[in-house]
Amino acid sequence: MAEQWYYADGKDPVGPFPPEHMMDMVRGGRIKPETMVWQDGMEGWEPAGDHFFRRPPDTSATGTDPHSGATNYAARIAQRHQQEGKLSSADPRAYAEASIERDRTQRGIGSDGLYDGAPSRSFVEAIKVCFRKYATFKGRASRSEYWWFALFVMLASIIGAMAEGSMGEDGTAISAVISIATFLPSISAQVRRLHDTDRSGWWVGGYLLASVFGGLVIGLTVMSYGVQDPAAMAGMSAALLAIWGIVMLVWGIALFVFMVQRGTRGPNRFG
Repeated sequence: MAEQWYYADGKDPVGPFPPEHMMDMVRGGRIKPETMVWQDGMEGWEPAGDHFFRRPPDTSATGTDPHSGATNYAARIAQRHQQEGKLSSADPRAYAEASIERDRTQRGIGSDGLYDGAPSRSFVEAIKVCFRKYATFKGRASRSEYWWFALFVMLASIIGAMAEGSMGEDGTAISAVISIATFLPSISAQVRRLHDTDRSGWWVGGYLLASVFGGLVIGLTVMSYGVQDPAAMAGMSAALLAIWGIVMLVWGIALFVFMVQRGTRGPNRFG
């Protein structure tokens, strides 16, 4: 992962930003040499002059260091914030962690980096949540919640197909029960997953409607006009089916891409 930087704006961190963005803010004057910056792996906040500005000539031979006391400066800031009741430790590292954690909490982001309303789920937890939200089309679902449940549905379908193959007609009932039991929670999980990426659930609803009514319209058209000119209708029906199939394929690929995308950080219009 590319390095990400924060800079201190008052007592709160701003970021993260890639180095290129930080340099743009340096050139724009937003970040000055005395602005405190931090990234993961640093022991404490340090002046931006140590990282994003041209260093002056080395004066170590004279016994002076133009940036000496940088960490002490960060420690003094942390100590002052501790005295003001804003921190529980004077450690500069704690200053960075406490500031970032406070920022995450204010934005509703959990320790896993995901929004509190759509946290990471284990396999069993995802199954429980999706069945508990059997027909809940509001709210959000993280990638792990959706994909663990999708894996469960696939495994259940395989088991049903195996039962149907080995038991004959008696196994048909098992497959039907599995399909009926998992249909609504699968659709609702898809809708919540789309909500997590700040997209409308109608991406799924429209796909289902197009699948059903598109095929129905093509079938009725073929039945209505095929009697009059069977040869011409055969070519037309093949063209209609090809167009419909391409639209459904492209739409399905778009849905798959949406499902694997990371959810928005913090609240969005769906929760």
